[in-house]
Amino acid sequence: MTDIEFHVQSWEETYNSTMVLFEKILADKFKPEVIIGVARGGWIPGRLLADFFLLRETANVKVELYHDIEKRGETPIITQEISTSLEGKRVLLVDDVADSGKSLQVVIKEFERLGIENFRCATIYYKPMSIIKPDYYVIETTSWVVFGWERFEFISQFVKLEMNKSRSLEEIKSELKQIGIPPGDVEIYFKVYKDSYKNLMT
Repeated sequence: MTDIEFHVQSWEETYNSTMVLFEKILADKFKPEVIIGVARGGWIPGRLLADFFLLRETANVKVELYHDIEKRGETPIITQEISTSLEGKRVLLVDDVADSGKSLQVVIKEFERLGIENFRCATIYYKPMSIIKPDYYVIETTSWVVFGWERFEFISQFVKLEMNKSRSLEEIKSELKQIGIPPGDVEIYFKVYKDSYKNLMT
């Protein structure tokens, strides 16, 4: 894990970054009629954008891709269909990050299959290795981004990897804090799920 660079984004950063994303979309004079959040990462930025646009029509689509931090599925599939009709509407597709780009690609192909032509794609982060470059994004990065809504999930994945390296629980907790996970979140996580990691206790 030491060769991976992490960025733990605070809730305030998420809000501010999404506001910048909103301003970019406004500058392009694109006014969506419906916002589709890619579950689960696109839910919160999608909801924020709906608020900024004073837009009530939102929906979601779920794509399964990631299994854990260092292992990814190769063939993403839609496991929850788009939850509203998009016919004849201006659509904004929102996710938190364009990483491999495969999740966005599969949704865009679904849009094309449905005959949806007037759509744009927006993410907070864009990684240059992504096969899809969003129409709008705020930050280009190569770091592993940890958002506020996935900290416990990240800790769980991190611990599973570190359990195989003969490291103590305190060492793992210390590294999580150094990465930038708030100490309170780390302590609460291990308090709640301590029975799952008894073999790490020293």
